[in-house]
Amino acid sequence: MKKVIYALIFLLAASGFSYIPAFALTSAPEIIAESAVLIDATTGKILYEKDKDVLKEPASTTKMMTCILTLESFPVNKVLTIDAESPFTGGSRIYIIEGEELTAGELLYALMLESANDTAVALAKAISGSVEEFAALMNKRARELGAKNPSYKNPHGLHQEGHLASAYDLAMVAFYAMKNPEFRELVSTYKYTIDPTNKQTEPRHLYNTNRLLYDEATKVPVKGVMTPAKYEGATGIKTGFTPQAGGTLAASAKHGETELIAIVLASTDAGRFGDCIALLDFGFENYYTYKAVDKSEAVQDVRVKMGSVKYAGAKISDDLYITLPREASLSLVSTKIVIDEDITAPISEGQKLGTVEVYEGGSLIGEVPVVAAEGLPEGMFLSRFGVEDSVTLVIIKYAKIASGIIAVLLLLYAFLKIRRGIRRRARRRQRAIEIAIERDKKQKLIFQRKWPY
Repeated sequence: MKKVIYALIFLLAASGFSYIPAFALTSAPEIIAESAVLIDATTGKILYEKDKDVLKEPASTTKMMTCILTLESFPVNKVLTIDAESPFTGGSRIYIIEGEELTAGELLYALMLESANDTAVALAKAISGSVEEFAALMNKRARELGAKNPSYKNPHGLHQEGHLASAYDLAMVAFYAMKNPEFRELVSTYKYTIDPTNKQTEPRHLYNTNRLLYDEATKVPVKGVMTPAKYEGATGIKTGFTPQAGGTLAASAKHGETELIAIVLASTDAGRFGDCIALLDFGFENYYTYKAVDKSEAVQDVRVKMGSVKYAGAKISDDLYITLPREASLSLVSTKIVIDEDITAPISEGQKLGTVEVYEGGSLIGEVPVVAAEGLPEGMFLSRFGVEDSVTLVIIKYAKIASGIIAVLLLLYAFLKIRRGIRRRARRRQRAIEIAIERDKKQKLIFQRKWPY
């Protein structure tokens, strides 16, 4: 019976249920946050949700979007000059000065560690020219990343009418952003120092506001128990708080090969940390990330029509991970390589040739392309009959040799024929001469002997 239950757990998880409280090893946590979502940071699988699509004020978790747009717009060593407006932004800030020169990287550390609102505006204006244009860019890019209905109005998250996003929206931004090594470096850093600038004579020491990374002294409520805020394996991401939004947090942590992302909105200052700890615990206790397809695995060469060779080298394009319940049996997971029919040259490197399909029992739960390891040109004229170019070249080589031999034989034959003709004509001339001589002799004898005939 126990095995049947575990099999049902896995079937439901694979079929797309967000989380399965009836069969999970531990019960879903009670959290303070009004809205939350927990996902696998590798696969994007939703493991827990609570009103995940309800729009809430995101506060400074907004800055995840500002950060990733900056990384996509500038190299981190690009020097930016502070405009006249940005220094007057309210809330948390590092007191930048008009005309001050700072690198994009320095501004991003201030943005993501100190949650500096003034640097958020400076970056927004450097990218789009105005906060309004940058907000439009934020909304557009967020939707491209899978967010459903964000309504960003500013780059920092300070209270503004209509500035909203759902937990799911923020999870999709974080899911994408955490795949960027520079972003990961920023959000996992505890302390950073900005050296003196052309406008500041003293260094600025920045400290991350995410207590999950470092704070063993402060205790937060986790399922009713006061627990140290520091979380084992924490990798980021971003805090947020305003009186209107309450406590918000995008948190991530990695245990072994499994990394999770938790988003909570409308919690309390301390509760946001406890909520994320409870969600991360729930995720790690009940699920893990499994590499179902390894791109380093060898794939048989693929038959190609009309190519310079009959078979093209193939490879798996990417690793494929799936999220499994802790108690699910790996015997339920299988893979099958399916190659496309009628693959015809020419083919280019990286061209899709088929797929590796991943099954749980009889259900397809994922697939990854099989691609050409290198390009393959169209073959020579015999390739339409399945003859490789190497063989065709041998055939051509021996055909040329045979043609040469035949040409020589034909020339020899022609020479011998001509010589026979010359000899025949010479013999005929000689015979004609001999006949003429005999006739002349006979005429002479007739004349001498006066024969009548």
